[in-house]
Amino acid sequence: MNNKLKNKLSPYMFILPCALLIIVILIYPVLTGLFKSFYNENLIKITQKDFVGLENYINLFHDKMFLKALRKSIVWTLAILVFEMLLGMFFAVILNKDIYCKKIFRCLVLIPWIIPNAIAGIIWKWFLNESYGMMNYILKSIGLIDYNLPWLSENKLAELSVIMVIIWKSIPFVAITLLAGMQAISVDLYEAAKVDGAKGAQCFRYITLPALKNISMITAILTSIWNFNQLEIIQVVTKGGPGEATMSLPIYIYRLFMQTFQTSYASAAAIIMMLILIVPCIFYVKKSLEG
Repeated sequence: MNNKLKNKLSPYMFILPCALLIIVILIYPVLTGLFKSFYNENLIKITQKDFVGLENYINLFHDKMFLKALRKSIVWTLAILVFEMLLGMFFAVILNKDIYCKKIFRCLVLIPWIIPNAIAGIIWKWFLNESYGMMNYILKSIGLIDYNLPWLSENKLAELSVIMVIIWKSIPFVAITLLAGMQAISVDLYEAAKVDGAKGAQCFRYITLPALKNISMITAILTSIWNFNQLEIIQVVTKGGPGEATMSLPIYIYRLFMQTFQTSYASAAAIIMMLILIVPCIFYVKKSLEG
């Protein structure tokens, strides 16, 4: 009887450590945030904690700053997605060819991806500095500009800078993922197409792109989730400024919690953000199961 019980419990015992880890790291913080979002808790007045129901959520959808940050995050995510997928595909095609030192280039292209977000932000903050940054030096050297551009202190340029840094950080993952998909395509398909008179562009359009449909979709969903959730790079490079020019939804939530100490209001905003991100997560799981 004991042996039978052990055999039945063994699978559950193996997954128990992982399940506990998920509960502690994921489920507990979410439930805590959900609980706090129904109160008016504030770290400045920590003893005052009244139940307010859905008031925080209702106030958020009347909060111009929240709506502006949400809109900015969505627009940025879509813009970054287009450029990272196009540039990622471009680099994947190049790295898939028989070029000199191919393995070295494949390693080099990963460098932006493996650099921690905070370090990448520090590097780019120095690179884009108006007074001594390399970006202005390079652009002036090749004659594209006559004066130093305020990359991080002018609203539109600051937005462009943040988008550019996130794209630079994301391209390696997209390129390597698509490259893996390309290498899984049978060479026989290309050879048969060439026998029928197909050119390189036609092979790419009718063989490569259809074969990469699922992996491209999964890559796009994953990077969209990560980019929508991006905090470290924006915080290090611009801190959401100048003013609110680069204040995305994660930065808005960070400011609520860390600067104004509105824990309940910040929790409600975080729950809304989580619900938004659940949608692409469902698509990701669906596509993964189909693949």
